[in-house]
Amino acid sequence: MSLDSKVFVAILRKNPVLSGCALTSVVLLLIIYFRFDLISSAQEELDQKNAEGKKYHANVVNGSQLTAQLAEVVAANRSVHERAMHPGDLAKNLQYFYHIEAATGVKYTDLKIHAVTKDNKLDAKTYIPIGCSITVQGEFSKIIVFLKHLEQGFYFYRLNTMVATTVGANITLTLNVDFIGQP
Repeated sequence: MSLDSKVFVAILRKNPVLSGCALTSVVLLLIIYFRFDLISSAQEELDQKNAEGKKYHANVVNGSQLTAQLAEVVAANRSVHERAMHPGDLAKNLQYFYHIEAATGVKYTDLKIHAVTKDNKLDAKTYIPIGCSITVQGEFSKIIVFLKHLEQGFYFYRLNTMVATTVGANITLTLNVDFIGQP
């Protein structure tokens, strides 16, 4: 049986509701087929906008605390700046070490504050390291007290190397440290 156009038209006229539904279904399937890729890109855009909205909301919520946090950071920076060594104030820097020597009972056998070389890459607001070579001699308990004084002292420092040797009952401790210095 072959289906020609006259028979097909006759079937469509005989069942107009069925024909309309079939035609509508075909049109809707074609629309869904051609617009399906647009749904995924629209979903991606919606997800992106939602993430951006959440970020903005978090910024607004966290932004209310910015003035208090800024004040804390400024105070902390001021504290660090006050506790940084002045590279040009050699007498005050040596006095700091002699105060620790008097408080702990150790004896300096060598104390050198190295000359500060300014790095051209650093700007005027960057802290500079002030190198110190310290050799102390004393009993073990006094060496430990010296290290505690140095650690809990006024200036911030970084310990680069530490070598301890014993000479009889005394210990000789050689430290190489960098103190934070003001630019």
